Amino acid sequence: MRATFFIGLFSLLLLSLTSCSDPCTGHIESNVLYFKEAPDHQGQLVYANVLNKPDLGVQQTLMREDKEYGTFPHVIIIADPQMKLKGRRTVCFDEFTAQAKPADIDLREENIPRIKITK
Repeated sequence: MRATFFIGLFSLLLLSLTSCSDPCTGHIESNVLYFKEAPDHQGQLVYANVLNKPDLGVQQTLMREDKEYGTFPHVIIIADPQMKLKGRRTVCFDEFTAQAKPADIDLREENIPRIKITK
């Protein structure tokens, strides 16, 4: 009885973890590192590490709240004005456009490519 309960609980936990990730439908796949509110409250910025197109991102040590978050090999920042990517663990896409760097950019992030997904 107890073993059945724990197996059921484990199955529900596993199902809830796998349901948080959308299936990858694009050719470029990235893992989401974290989300940050975009300037002027215009959606969010998605900090992601590109998995299968390494020339898209750059190696970067990221800081959050003035603490080192980690160093990642292929970091990009995805503009998400409609917050369609909120809560995702991975972001997959095919087409994108490069975005201009904002005038008030954090100098620690000036080399990170900024993109907007178009498809």
